[in-house]
Amino acid sequence: MHAGISCAAKILGTTGALRIFSGHQSGPVYEPGTAGLHDAFVAECLRAGYDPGRCAMGALHIMGSARMDGSRADSATDPDGVVWDVPNVVVADASCFPTSSGVNPMVSIEAIAHMNALRLAARLT
Repeated sequence: MHAGISCAAKILGTTGALRIFSGHQSGPVYEPGTAGLHDAFVAECLRAGYDPGRCAMGALHIMGSARMDGSRADSATDPDGVVWDVPNVVVADASCFPTSSGVNPMVSIEAIAHMNALRLAARLT
C-alpha cells in the first residue's frame, strides 16, 4: 500500500497534479512545486500507518469515458477497442461502455477485455 501511494504521488506530481492526498485519516497532503516535497509526503504517510482505520481506500469503475462505437465522431475507440487517434492503444475496461451501467460491471468488463484481447492478438499475428 505504501509503495503504491508513493509511486502514485510521484506519477501524479510529474503529470501536473496540483494537490495529492493519500487517503490517510490524518490528512497528509502534497502540493507539487508549491507546498512540501514528495519525500516528506511519503514519510508522513508512513508515520500515519496503514492499520485498519488509518487509511481509507476505495475503488470504482470509470464507465463511458472512452466509448466504443463504429463512428469516430461518436466515440474514442472503434468496436474492437482500438483508439481512433493513437496507434496501438486498445481500451479493454469499463471506460469503453457507452455509459454507466448503474450496477457492478465485473462480468461485462471481463467479457470486453477478453473480446478486445482476442482481436488484438489476431491483429498482431
